[in-house]
Amino acid sequence: MHDARIVLIGGEKLAMLMIDHGLGVTLEASYEVKRIDSDYFSEE
Repeated sequence: MHDARIVLIGGEKLAMLMIDHGLGVTLEASYEVKRIDSDYFSEE
């Protein structure tokens, strides 16, 4: 016999879980963040 549990959650929590796990969502925008590569400018 399995010890199954059911946990009830609200809509906001459900939406956050869906976003976190990529379930039923589509990527709308992404951003690229760049930084200076100091090794490129080193004089070795």
